[in-house]
Amino acid sequence: MQTAVRTLGLCKQYRGKAAVDHLDMQVSQGEIYGFIGANGAGKSTTFKLLAGLARPTAGQIELFGRPMETGTAARRVGILIEDAGLYGSMSARDNCLLKARLLGLDEETRAVDRVLAQVGLDKMGKKKAKHFSMGQRRRLGLALALVGSPDLLLLDEPTNGLDPEGIRDVRLLLQQLQSERGVTILVSSHILGELEKLATCYGIIREGRMVEQITAADLAARCRDYIAIKTSDPHRAAALLEERLHLHEYTVYPEGELRLYDAADPARVNAALLEGGVAVQSIGIHRQELEDYFLQRMGAEDHV
Repeated sequence: MQTAVRTLGLCKQYRGKAAVDHLDMQVSQGEIYGFIGANGAGKSTTFKLLAGLARPTAGQIELFGRPMETGTAARRVGILIEDAGLYGSMSARDNCLLKARLLGLDEETRAVDRVLAQVGLDKMGKKKAKHFSMGQRRRLGLALALVGSPDLLLLDEPTNGLDPEGIRDVRLLLQQLQSERGVTILVSSHILGELEKLATCYGIIREGRMVEQITAADLAARCRDYIAIKTSDPHRAAALLEERLHLHEYTVYPEGELRLYDAADPARVNAALLEGGVAVQSIGIHRQELEDYFLQRMGAEDHV
């Protein structure tokens, strides 16, 4: 799979303080990449660097296999970062028409009407953007990002200010763009539960550094529920459970813990071990929500 975004040792300093600190990121084409971090972790700064809105202090950026300095971002990247840069005295349609003209699009009117319909602003008429609600302004910012049919979308909190229906509409639109056109999407959101429904992989950033990049499938496997069994002989316990209850998905840890991933009744597991002569010190179901995993990796407790 080809790479859409790659950064190597990417740094950005403001007044001597690192907002992005030797960030290494890799995003494959066609992925929906959930970019996660606490406030001030460096997400927005990273988006600005990828969009060409800020210059790196050090490091490299490649977009679609080419150095960013070649001008790749101008035509292939759609951006929604913080304030969308709307012209308040113009309508949604006129804002988008201006963007289309700046890009030199053919059939600009048809292109603009299409993106306005995609984000649910095709009925706004001549209403000026300065009179839009917060959610409508966010929709218009997304429409501007979509003008020109970009191959890469950089979306910083695209659902901010939207009601539940609007959040669902944006999610469905992004999934459609990925599945039908193969658009690569980098998206940040504080609504981690919503991001879980959307992302195919994740990058977790903390204090400007990449903590972890992981696929949604690997993350789901890592956060599986399991029965935690503490015993002085976890290897014998595992053998007994295989023999008596036909349970085969487990991991044995050296500190005396057996993690059983098969669906099973803890009471029945405990009884089987006791009958087999294995003393059980403790047994219980362990559940880890994906949100808990993210918060731990983000170091969110430091920001409470």
